[in-house]
Formats: sequence, C-alpha cells, structure tokens
Amino acid sequence: MRRLVLLIAGLALLVLPMASPLAQPADAGVEVEDIGTQGVDGQGAATEDEDQPTVLIADELTYDQELEVVIARGNVQLAQGGRIVRAETITYNRRTEVVTASGNVTVVETTGELLFAEYAELEDDLAAGFVDRVAVLLNDNSRMIGNAGVRTEGRYTEVERAVYSPCELCPENPREPPIWQIRAARAVHDRETSDIEYSDAFLDIFGLPIAYTPYFSHPDGTVKRRSGVLPPLFGSTSSLGPFIEGSYYFDISPEQDATLSVTATGDAGFQLAGEYRRRFEHGSSVTSASINQSDRREIGDVIREDALRWHVFNETQFDLGENWRAGADIERTSDDTYLDVFEITNDDVLETRGFVEGFYRHSYIVGEAIGFQDLREDVEVGQPDVLPQLAAEYVSEPGEILGGRLTASTSVLNLDRPSFEDPPRTALEGVDTRRLSASLGWERQYFTAFGLVTEVRASVDGQLYWSDNLIDPLTGLRRDGVFDARAFPRATVEMRYPFVRRQDTWQQVIEPIVAITGAPDSAIDSDIPNNDSVDPEFDENNLFSDNRFPGVDRIDGGSRVNYGLRAGIYGDQGGSSTLVVGQSYRFGETDNFPEGSGLEDQLSDIVGKLSIQPGPEFVVDYRFRFDPSDLLARRQELRFTVGPPEFRLGGSYTFVDGTGTEFSEPREEVVVRFNSRISEYWRASGALRYDVRDGEARDGRIGVTYQDECFTFGTVVRRDFTTNRDSDSGTSVFVNIVFRNLGEVPFRVL
Repeated sequence: MRRLVLLIAGLALLVLPMASPLAQPADAGVEVEDIGTQGVDGQGAATEDEDQPTVLIADELTYDQELEVVIARGNVQLAQGGRIVRAETITYNRRTEVVTASGNVTVVETTGELLFAEYAELEDDLAAGFVDRVAVLLNDNSRMIGNAGVRTEGRYTEVERAVYSPCELCPENPREPPIWQIRAARAVHDRETSDIEYSDAFLDIFGLPIAYTPYFSHPDGTVKRRSGVLPPLFGSTSSLGPFIEGSYYFDISPEQDATLSVTATGDAGFQLAGEYRRRFEHGSSVTSASINQSDRREIGDVIREDALRWHVFNETQFDLGENWRAGADIERTSDDTYLDVFEITNDDVLETRGFVEGFYRHSYIVGEAIGFQDLREDVEVGQPDVLPQLAAEYVSEPGEILGGRLTASTSVLNLDRPSFEDPPRTALEGVDTRRLSASLGWERQYFTAFGLVTEVRASVDGQLYWSDNLIDPLTGLRRDGVFDARAFPRATVEMRYPFVRRQDTWQQVIEPIVAITGAPDSAIDSDIPNNDSVDPEFDENNLFSDNRFPGVDRIDGGSRVNYGLRAGIYGDQGGSSTLVVGQSYRFGETDNFPEGSGLEDQLSDIVGKLSIQPGPEFVVDYRFRFDPSDLLARRQELRFTVGPPEFRLGGSYTFVDGTGTEFSEPREEVVVRFNSRISEYWRASGALRYDVRDGEARDGRIGVTYQDECFTFGTVVRRDFTTNRDSDSGTSVFVNIVFRNLGEVPFRVL
C-alpha cells in the first residue's frame, strides 16, 4: 500500500461528496497538501498557528465521517510542534480532540528524549496525556520505566511505580537488575528544570535495596553542573585516623562556582575546606582554603594543644590588553606539617608570587614580587623575599644584525633574606642584596657546502651588587653597604658535522660536536653573595652551554673546549634510539665549581643520555655522569616504561654518590609502578619506593578502580614507612563511590 502524507487539519479533502457515512479506507491514490490544522468539515479552515502544522504519515488511513474519527494504521508517524509519535495504530477524535496510539508507541520529544509505551492517550498537540506501561529514554541514555505515566503541560512526565537507572542492562541477560537503580512509588520528570523527583524511593544495588528516603531528587543527565551534595570520600590514615569527607557544590552562576567540604576525623577533629572558582571576560581565579583546630607537635616534641591550623592557595590571572597580563599565585599555611597531615600537598617550599608580564614577538618583560615559606625541618638557609624583581629580554629577528641574531637582557633585583640565629649558621643567612644585571649577546650560524655547521656566539655580561650584613671572609664580621661590580666577556665557536645514512625504513644520524669557548679566568668574589647559583648540575643538557651555572651570581669563567657526540636511529613509524655523550676540558684551573658538581677539575666528568623507544610500549631513558679517571658512576638515573595498556610496568633507578652535597653518603633509590587495564571497566595501579642503601621501603601504594557508564568505585591503600614531627608511619585507606547523575565528582587518587 502506498504511504499517504496527511494533514489532520485537511481531512475534509478526503471526504468525497458521494462518500458513505460508514468508515472506509481512504483512496490510496489521493495525495493531500499541507493546508492547516483545523477543519475536517470540508471548509479547509486555516490553522491558528500555521507555523505548527500536524502531519500524519501512515500505510493505511480511514475516516468515519459520522463519528469524526480518523484511524491510521501501519508504520504510523504523527508530528506536531516538533514532537513525533510513532505507533502501529493512531486514532484522532475531532470531537474530544484526543489522539490515541497503540502498539509499540514511541514519542520523540523536541529535546530528543524518547517515551515508549503500548498504549497512549494524548491531547491534539501531543504535549499532555496518559501513557500505559511507560518507558522513558532520556537524552543521556538514562531510563525510567513504570506501570503508567501522565504527561502534563508538555513539561512534566509523572510515572507511577517508577524505576530509574542510567546503567546499561547486561546484554547476556537483560532481565538481570542493573548495577544500581532507584525504585519509587512515584517519579516526576520536569523537562524545564531538568529535575527528577521521587516519592517513597529505594536505592537498589544489584537488585538489593540498601537505602530508603520518603523524598529524593536529582538532576537528569542533561545538567552539567548543579548545586547539590557530592559523593563522600572516606577512609583512614595514620595521621587523621578514620575520616569521612562530605561536600556540597554551589553552582553560583555560569562563570563561578564553589565547593564546601567538611571532614570529620578520628584523631584531628574537624576540617572545614572550600574552593571558589570564577572566570572573567579576560581572566580567571581559583581559591582553595581550609581550617582546622587540632593538636600540633612542634620542634622539641612540644605539643601545642588545639592549635588553629589553616592553608590558603590562590591562582589569579588577568589579560591586560593584547600583550600584557597580570596575576598572583598565593601559597600559605599555618605551620610546616599541616599540609602533609591532611594530604593537601607534598611540597617542601611554598611560593607566593605577584607578577605583571608582557610579550612582544620574541621579547619578554616581567615585574614580580616573590615570597617563600619553607616547610622543611632544620633548614640551614632561610628562604628570601624577592621585593621586587624587574627583568626584560629582547631577541631580534634571525639575520637582522650582521646576518645573525642579537639578544639583550637586563634585570633589577632586591632580595631580603631573614636571619634566624646569631651567630648565623651560614654565610647567606641575613644577607640583603640589591643587584643590577645586564647582558648583550650575538649569534650566527654558517653552513658550508660539504655540510659543516658552525655557530658563532659572543656576549658580555655585567652586574652591580650592593649588599648588607655580608660576612667578611677574613674577620668574620658583618658588613653593610658592600658594593661590587663585574663585567665579563665571552666568545664561543661551535662546530657540528652531521653524517646521515638512509635505509629502507629508518634513518641514521651521527653528529660529532666541538665547541671552543674563550673567556677570562674567574674566581669566587667574596663581595658577591651567591643567591641563585648555589647548586650547579652538570649534565648533557648544559654540556655546550656558555655558562653552566643556573643563575648569574657565579660565572663559568676560563677558556675551555667542549666535545661530544649525538647519534640516533629514527624509524619511519616513529620509533627511535638516541645517544648523547660528551665532556669538557678547561685550559686553566678554577675554584668556582663546588666538589661533586662534575666541573671542579680541569677535565670534567663524562655526561650523557641514552634513549631507546622502538614503539609506544617500550621506553627507556638512561642518564649518567662518570668520573673520567676510573669511570665510576657519580650520578645515574634510569627510567623505563614497558608493556601494553593491559599491564604497563614502569619505574626508575636513581644513584647519587653524595660528593659535595649535603648528604655525607651516597643515595640510591628504586621506584617501581604499574598500571593495568584488567578489563573494560576495571583498572589497577600501584607503586613502591625503596631505599637501596638502607634496605628499606619508603612508601607504597595500590589502587583499584571500577568505572562504567553509570557507576564508579575506587579505593587506594597507601603505606608510608617514613615519619616526621607531626605524623607517624602507617597505612592510609581512601574510598570513593560515585553514582552517575546523583552529584558526581571525579574519583580522586591520592
């Protein structure tokens, strides 16, 4: 049979002048035009809203003129105002203005939601009515079923004896209950507010009721953020004892929200914490803070009872036009153990910084003030306050100046360092410094026809220092107003000659490198305090650098030659193996570099890095520094990741011989970790840190997570074998359970 497209408002066109008053099939050859939604009496009256026609599609249509009833059968589709009803049979009664549908009824809402039933009675605009044996498929694939449903105002869907769940049914046995569901005597879905409200509701897990409430509501899956209670986090740690954390989320506006948390602990009382986030038109701000009152163990095993403990973190940033931005990063806490006890962060030093910075092509300008809070016990040097630091860097376009590139930088620094003891424990304690620094450099590359690459670099650096409370190395007395100035030129010629060989599926590169640096000899100047060049580390990254010190207070002076080799094999599919190895020889002696740095002798240590990555499932990096006289390792670091996502094993090995550092003995540590995708829904992970020298484990962790489309369960067990002044070694357990759409938050792996 032909399918007819019919306007219910134009049914009069189907009533032929000689038609019998009895019901009869419509003429299969008739095609009806869209003329409106009112008038089945042959007058063809126009609709009140011609933008909302009602359209009927069916395989067979009959019309009873006496009863004014239209019956459509076979693949019937009825559309009005964006809603669509599909069924095996649809009947429209003009007198009662009721549409009835039966047989595999499906109602498609304007929002995309689907309603399924065996029988439905709807008003002529399809926005309200009664539905028998109803099932609703929401936009996020959540489901709600019931014995009967009532639709009102095109907004509410009320379901009696309702069952709601966002969980997929088991494909092997769909009659089994889902992982979790809500059963209620009555449920109402409000499409405008996107809320689902329940009366006399039970929460079932695997078909077993575990909780009851006379009233409950939650947003449907279309809501991305909404004020409400978040899932709890609970567990136990050695510092807090058993604990449970409850949180409430505040959806303040589209550009701001907040979270308030209360944690009840067995050993440390209550903690009140919160986070506030806000986005501006040209910036953002995130603030987190907490407060607690509990006993605190101070230095000397003194217990301070009911101490007020807190922390405040903030990150704020604003764009100031096209080239400038400003911001502040705040990190402060009440004492040195609070953050560790409450598992907030493991940082040893907190940094508070305010800044204004500008970007102009290759150039950069910054003004900043920095303060530090040191959380380490028995530190020998107090952290300074930088108030302020102003710096600017300029880099020209390539080839703009004498065929090369010009660089220029300048900075102004005011640094105040606190004093803890008299006499001071270190030479830096209590020293205040003002510094003006400037640098001018030029570099250019030359290429020969046979492939030799030569880079020429030349620079001159200068600094002015004005220091107070500086120790005289001869008398040991403190001096104020100590002035010093320094200018230091340097020139380097670096040559590289890459050899390249191409095979079928890979390419090999071998590149020897030699760099000769000419510079005056330099010695440690006691009138220049060393604030930013305290701990130089020689490795493959700064092997060919003009200055191997991390800052400007100390100078890598004297003429020298640096030589090394870069080699690599690169596959067309992305795999590679690379090696960098090299050494430095200084023509004269120097006392600038401390013992153990690898640069204290004329012939430096041998440094390098080997990387092997044939594919994403096998990655190994090995960094080393060897003594040139006996090839004994001064420093080694091995990192690896092996295996597919189903079981990925990783780890690291670190060795430092301890020479010239604050540690009198070598340090040797092994870390092993794994991540496993056990199945589609299950994940496992773990890690262990082991001190090889002491033969003891330091900490370990193992976690298991289940996550599917509607439910997340995660637990982490940690074992800490170390202690500090305010916390003991012990086992910590964290558990998080998330039901989708009931106020979900991501699972936190602590």
